[in-house]
Amino acid sequence: MPAFIPITIYLDRSMLVASIPDAAEALRLPWPFMDKPSRLEAIRMIEECLAGHCTQQAAFEAFKAAASEQGLLKRKPPSVGLRQFDGVAEDLM
Repeated sequence: MPAFIPITIYLDRSMLVASIPDAAEALRLPWPFMDKPSRLEAIRMIEECLAGHCTQQAAFEAFKAAASEQGLLKRKPPSVGLRQFDGVAEDLM
């Protein structure tokens, strides 16, 4: 099991990124801003990770930061259960 929670990014299609190889594949696809420093840093970190020179967590965080900066990382709306839990928590406050 990976040390991070998989994320969904939206390029030309939605893509679940659940591993470092998934992140490497996603970085090979066309991004809105191909030359952004955060994307280039993510590419470098993924390559370093695949070579065994940095942790998966560090490489994944660099990837997630680049995707977020370019607006590719979308959050799912909270589930019905989570909304109910939030309502109960608000009532207790």
